[in-house]
Amino acid sequence: MMKEELVRIDKSKNRIYLYLEGFMDVDRARKLHDAYKEAISQCTPGFTVVTFAEDYKPGTPEVQELLRKMAKMAEHAGCRKVARVVGKTPLGGMQINRIVKSQATYPSRHFATAEEADAYLDSGEDE
Repeated sequence: MMKEELVRIDKSKNRIYLYLEGFMDVDRARKLHDAYKEAISQCTPGFTVVTFAEDYKPGTPEVQELLRKMAKMAEHAGCRKVARVVGKTPLGGMQINRIVKSQATYPSRHFATAEEADAYLDSGEDE
């Protein structure tokens, strides 16, 4: 079952939580893009992002293009670093990582749990 939530913001941490689930169609990817753009506008440069991609399935070229645009948006807005929660099946996370690496220079890593991802983002590691 898909979560309705696409993006959540923790203003106290200047952090965005981004939810990618299952096979994302273009309509959902557009909604995610727009929600992410709005979330970025509510953060200050130096923000961090946790991307939940435990069960994300690699998407169509159109979906991948929207993900590229999202990475570029984050880069231009001053994203400091990203942590991806991929659980035990990193396939979707690997596609996202490949897309992001082509668009952004901020550091990013994969983690099994949200707790590990938050700990990484709270640390000075990779800075």
